[in-house]
Amino acid sequence: MDIKVFWKRYNLYIAGGLFLITAAALAFLIFFGDDGAEAVEPFPVQEVTEESEEAPVETLDASIFVEVKGAVEYPGVFEMPKDARVKNVLEMAQPDAAADLLTVNQSMKLADEMVIYVPKKGEAGEFDPAAGFGSQADAGDDTVNINTAGVPELTSLNGIGEKKAQLIIDYREESGLFMTPEDLMNVQGIGEKTFESLKPYITID
Repeated sequence: MDIKVFWKRYNLYIAGGLFLITAAALAFLIFFGDDGAEAVEPFPVQEVTEESEEAPVETLDASIFVEVKGAVEYPGVFEMPKDARVKNVLEMAQPDAAADLLTVNQSMKLADEMVIYVPKKGEAGEFDPAAGFGSQADAGDDTVNINTAGVPELTSLNGIGEKKAQLIIDYREESGLFMTPEDLMNVQGIGEKTFESLKPYITID
């Protein structure tokens, strides 16, 4: 069959077929083709967690316990900071009108188990403020309390001069109160013989 004759006879079918093929190709590209848009992944969200800083633990200073006796409104045992002074505890104990504060070293630093005796005016007689304690002299009592006595009372004991009296006070402040009269032999310069001569005249109560 001649090509010209074939074209004239079937040209409509051929044109229609080519149109359908072209339309199908375009439809495929539109609906299924890659549109070239690149998917953008979202930035990762970083969780910011605030680390709570622990508050520094304050180390509290250890407390000490001090007893106040004598001419005060509120005698007794007081809990005080370890860097407190005699003046601080006396403010709590409240010396009364008869108290002789000239015999008490108020600037002295407190020590654990320290006993502060505040004498009444005229009670103590002469007193060495450097000793740091008021002195206790109970009327009608010949014994000397080695836990509370000041220099004048200690030197009233046979064989105890000012130097040994100060050693007794220093020992009491550094090591605490005497638990038994025999503890007095722990003080430098006081041996067994000296203690035996002092034993009838001393007390720890």
